[in-house]
Amino acid sequence: MNLILSVFIFEAYPFAMFNKPILGICLILSAGRLFSQDSLVMINEISYSSAAERAAIRAALVDKKPDYFSLFNYANQAKNEQSKAKFYAYLRGLDLENKGGKKNSKRVKYVFENVHQAFLTKYQAKNLFSEIFDSGYYNCVSATALYSMAFDYFDIPYVIKEKPNHVYPVAYPQSDLVVVETTNPMVGSIAFSDQFKRSYVENLRKQKLVSNQEARNTDPTQLFDQYFFRAETTITLDQLVGIQYMNNGIFKFEDDDFISAFQFWEKAYLFYKTDQVINGLVVSYYNAFQNLTKKDSLHASLVGKLSRFTNFGVAPDNVKGELGRAIQELLFNRGKPEEIDRYYQVLNTSVRGQELKEDLEFIYKYELGRYLFNQGKFTDSKPHFERAFELRPNNQDVQRIYIQLLASSLIRGSSNIKEVLNSLQDAGSRHPSLTSNNVFNSMLASSYLNYFGQLYEENKPGEGDKYKTEFEKLYTTNKDLTIEPTLIGQAYSQAAVFYFKKSQLAKAKSLIEKGLEFDPGNRELLARKRLIN
Repeated sequence: MNLILSVFIFEAYPFAMFNKPILGICLILSAGRLFSQDSLVMINEISYSSAAERAAIRAALVDKKPDYFSLFNYANQAKNEQSKAKFYAYLRGLDLENKGGKKNSKRVKYVFENVHQAFLTKYQAKNLFSEIFDSGYYNCVSATALYSMAFDYFDIPYVIKEKPNHVYPVAYPQSDLVVVETTNPMVGSIAFSDQFKRSYVENLRKQKLVSNQEARNTDPTQLFDQYFFRAETTITLDQLVGIQYMNNGIFKFEDDDFISAFQFWEKAYLFYKTDQVINGLVVSYYNAFQNLTKKDSLHASLVGKLSRFTNFGVAPDNVKGELGRAIQELLFNRGKPEEIDRYYQVLNTSVRGQELKEDLEFIYKYELGRYLFNQGKFTDSKPHFERAFELRPNNQDVQRIYIQLLASSLIRGSSNIKEVLNSLQDAGSRHPSLTSNNVFNSMLASSYLNYFGQLYEENKPGEGDKYKTEFEKLYTTNKDLTIEPTLIGQAYSQAAVFYFKKSQLAKAKSLIEKGLEFDPGNRELLARKRLIN
């Protein structure tokens, strides 16, 4: 199965060409090294198979009061709700103090033989802990869990040893070192599918952790065993819970149930943050993602979760490209703004990293604003472009459309010149990059003209001069402004008329001459000049 995440570049998005495909999964497997990325999985993101499983996991991870029997029993849908009571009732009846002997080795042997005889009937590699109480079937993980909880009950100290293909408890590790074999070692390993092995090896090759020649000439199973498994180590019962979930994830992966697989791998990660679990998690994410056809909340969640795997070749541009693809399909092709909003909200919640979050918000706000703008819904469009402009003040496409929105709103409110001017000044103060845009400056200069002419007409020359000065300063420092000649003629004529009526001819003439500096051929000003002269 191909594990390359495709990236769609939609033509309607002219200023961000996210054309880098997500790389193959790079399985970084250094022996014994644990990843430090604790944010790969969050407990509030995981899915539960039952309310009982949720209660068990939250008790362990949130309240720090683990009930290990419940954790193992409900790692999948447990059918036997009385199994815990049955198990501990049996332990109470063993009477270890009187029948187990005094020597440590005999005490361990007594517990082992009785528990095995009472609960374990047949080894089966593909096994869930809860099956012990349904059929007696067990594997090394479920049996180790069972013996470990029995040792806890009897206060027998122990550690759990993990080999490349086997786990087992060792009782009295500081003294007697009593090894408890949980299965026949010859058949005690997990049966990984060939598909799972090939996925790992192929991505090792893409990361150049395995050479092309080695990948061609070495059996995939041999390479998988070499890189996936570690040397024997000591683990905790919490980590054994993680291994149980890892096994469940492998079983679901082998059944091509990739959604259930990643849900199990997520829970495995919460209990056991090893390279194997992280690699299985990202493989299951990829396969689940590639088998989705709808751009829905699950799709968005997987894109967001994959974005956390920067060490595996998932670049920010890949995530942006997937959002672009969803926007194209849900918004521009299908006209479903409510669906793309849900998609974006889920994606934004799943993504980590402020810079990427801002990039995604910019794309979403810009495209939603453009969608509404194209429909002539300028009022609805404006707040989206406002936010896009705040995020990317120097982006020319955003600036251009934002100015168009300003212009359209000014036309609708043109009866109140003061409000128009205030709106432009407010936009300029909130978005300083507008002050270098001559389209915006032309609108601002025109508003200064309109307002200072109106103030003179209202017999407010002091206030009028203030805005006349603002116009002249703006106009003289920006030679490429586009101003309607009638606005210049009207404004300076109104000012000249004010002084003409007060018989201040020199002042009136100077205002007309000033206006002619900006538009030497202005008909209205030339006519006023002839009348005064």
